Amino acid sequence: GVPRFAFITWLAIRNRLSTGHHHLFFACPYTFTLWIKVVGNLFGQEPDPDWDTTMALLLTGSFDRLTFILLRLVLQVTIYYIWRERNDRKHNNSARPVNHVSKLIDKTVRNRITSTGYALKPRLQ
Repeated sequence: GVPRFAFITWLAIRNRLSTGHHHLFFACPYTFTLWIKVVGNLFGQEPDPDWDTTMALLLTGSFDRLTFILLRLVLQVTIYYIWRERNDRKHNNSARPVNHVSKLIDKTVRNRITSTGYALKPRLQ
C-alpha cells in the first residue's frame, strides 16, 4: 500500500473523516458510479453501494492473493480520491466528472503496480 492512501482508508473505516461517511462511501450516486468503474468485476459479483456490505465482502470473500491485494489497493486509492474530490468541491468549488476521477484512480493503481516491479519478476506460490 501507499501510506497516504492507507491512512485515509484507516480514518474512513473508523468513521473519522468528516465526510457524511455512509453516504459518501458508496451510497452517493457519484461515488457508486465511480466505484463500479474502478472495481469492475474484481469482487466476482456486482459491487454493493452499502459500505458495511463492501467491507464484509472484502474481509470474508475468498479471493486469490493477487486479487485481494489489488482489491485493497483499488479500495484505498478510491477512498483517497473520493475524499480529495469532496474536499475540492467543499473548499475550492471545483468538481471533476466521474470519468476523470476514474482515470486518475486507474493511473495511480497502474503506477503503483509498475513501481513494485512485480510484473517483471512475479513470485511463484
